[in-house]
Amino acid sequence: MEKQRSVLLGVPVDNLDMDQTLGKIFDMVSKYAEDSKTRLVATANVDFMVNAHNRKDDENAKNLLSILRNADLVTADGMPLVWLSQLLGEPLKERVTGADMVPALAEKASLQGKSIYFFGGADGSARETAKIFKRLHPELKIAGFSAPMIDMEDEIENMVEIARINVTEPDILLIALGNPKQEFWFERYKKYMKVPVSIGVGGTFEFISGVTSRAPEWMQNTGLEWIYRMAQDPKRLINRYVRGLFSFNRMVIPLLLASSVAKRLTPNRQLTPQQASMNADGNGEISLNNQLSQIHGLEIFVTQSANDQIINLDFKNVFALSNEDISNFMSVLLLAGKENIKINAFNLRFLSRMLMRVYKINDLLHPVNGIKKPSETYSA
Repeated sequence: MEKQRSVLLGVPVDNLDMDQTLGKIFDMVSKYAEDSKTRLVATANVDFMVNAHNRKDDENAKNLLSILRNADLVTADGMPLVWLSQLLGEPLKERVTGADMVPALAEKASLQGKSIYFFGGADGSARETAKIFKRLHPELKIAGFSAPMIDMEDEIENMVEIARINVTEPDILLIALGNPKQEFWFERYKKYMKVPVSIGVGGTFEFISGVTSRAPEWMQNTGLEWIYRMAQDPKRLINRYVRGLFSFNRMVIPLLLASSVAKRLTPNRQLTPQQASMNADGNGEISLNNQLSQIHGLEIFVTQSANDQIINLDFKNVFALSNEDISNFMSVLLLAGKENIKINAFNLRFLSRMLMRVYKINDLLHPVNGIKKPSETYSA
């Protein structure tokens, strides 16, 4: 059964190609009429991952990690993430970048009668991008464009910008403030927004408008685009890229080593037809119990607290977790967090704890009343 998501350094990345990504975005636009929920699409790359794991005590890093984990759609905007998914045995279908997605999105929006607002960017790139798309697709509805100097702490100015966006009633808002500012801006002000789908697109407007030239296709496909970009602006980018690649490799190498050990120690399990059919409901939502039941050896029992039920997971018969187990367990933890379901995890063995650490999901578990010996207890 094809995996819907791959867990890459603590972030669930959707396993979709470009056409499927566009389809999901426009499905989310349609859902807004039913639930009035504004949704976020994040285009994650190495820079995102490094920023999300900057320092354990960095509140901004924690916030970015939480935003990425709870985004409605996360694409792999970078070949290193695609390669990492392949090495972990959960390969993503393809790289889906903001620079490739936005032109395809504009074409599809013109055919479906949906409107786009262009927000952010530099040097008039938002206006120029809107003009280019209007020339290419005369039927495209341009809701508006603006490129203010955003101060995150200026509540009044930001509310003015949101009012300017809301009055145009766009179906899709493209936010080009750069990572992580665009994600923080969305998270802080989303409750005031009346936009079905917002997408963080970084420097995409500059690429499309020609302010910044994009690397040749062969460099994009071989993961060398960062060298081309660094050569264009070495003073600003050389420290960022060198430091970013060092930090990324420092996280990836232990992950790959631990994953390799786990593969040798865990059986190659396939879902039964019954499990596969039960894995998701009609809306494609993860089923908590069925995800847990796929972890071989895990014992599950439910207890009742004063206010709610608690799902208890005993790992004493789970020697090691496979890549699929990690993915399933993270899906459960994220779903439990959204549904305010309490989960306790008992008797985690050393290798399982290490795998959770290198996969960057251990922060989703917290000790309950300290660590109890010989049985260690954690909750989510």
